[in-house]
Amino acid sequence: MEEKQGKNVIRRIFLWFRKKSGNDLEKSLGYEFKNPEYLAHALVHRSWLSGKEMPYWENNERLEFLGDSVLNMLVTEYLYKTYPHLPEGDLSKMKSVIVSGQALTKIARSWNLGSYLRVGKGEAKNGGRDRDSVLEDAFEAILGAIYLDSDIKQCRKFLEKHIFPNVQEVVSESDFINYKSALLEYMQARSLPAPDYEVVSESGPEHCKIFEMTVMYDGHEYGRGKGASKKKAEQEAAKEALAKFQAEEAAKTNEALLNTKPQKVTKRSIARTEKAAREAAKGKKK
Repeated sequence: MEEKQGKNVIRRIFLWFRKKSGNDLEKSLGYEFKNPEYLAHALVHRSWLSGKEMPYWENNERLEFLGDSVLNMLVTEYLYKTYPHLPEGDLSKMKSVIVSGQALTKIARSWNLGSYLRVGKGEAKNGGRDRDSVLEDAFEAILGAIYLDSDIKQCRKFLEKHIFPNVQEVVSESDFINYKSALLEYMQARSLPAPDYEVVSESGPEHCKIFEMTVMYDGHEYGRGKGASKKKAEQEAAKEALAKFQAEEAAKTNEALLNTKPQKVTKRSIARTEKAAREAAKGKKK
């Protein structure tokens, strides 16, 4: 009964979607659905189900789960084939940047995706249609919908149109560097425990909050950052902390070099060096 009711609701969403957009969104996507109900399903945010008698799984989160896996696999494949000489560590860094929420939401906004989403009234009032996390999830849900509607080849074509041409641009922009991952790798390479991230404050209205985070290590603050989400604030704090750790390491290295006493040159040490050179020369003649 619930399954039948859910299908009827998705059908009504599809009819609403068709009336609202025609095929404008599909034109932006560069893909025309054989079964547009998959696309309609991908546009349902969980907040829209609040107060409605329909099963929870009719939101887009299951499609998002599927699309996330497809995205990671195809981006990994693309990087593996495109950069045959890069080590695994560099490929992993590039992948984390490409599939990051910031990169996906930039593309979603270019489609005006937020205007097509079905969100609850409260979510819409609080700016949910343009929230990074909502747009990121919807992007992945759409990719999951394309996979179900067609196959992995169509998903690859979709990414070749929207993601792969911009890989160099995305990776080179400093705003897309994953400083949190970079800091963790820096600590692990030196056998140091991972730092802690703490929320210092939250300010502003619900739909436009500003978060302030700190990076704590060994009881000391190493970085502080602000952002429109906790993730962005963590990135800013991690960027500052990484710079501080690197500066401290460089200072210790310079101090060690300054404190290193040069070896004394004596007649005996010179004689030893000359003897070793003569023996090496005799060995070559033999």
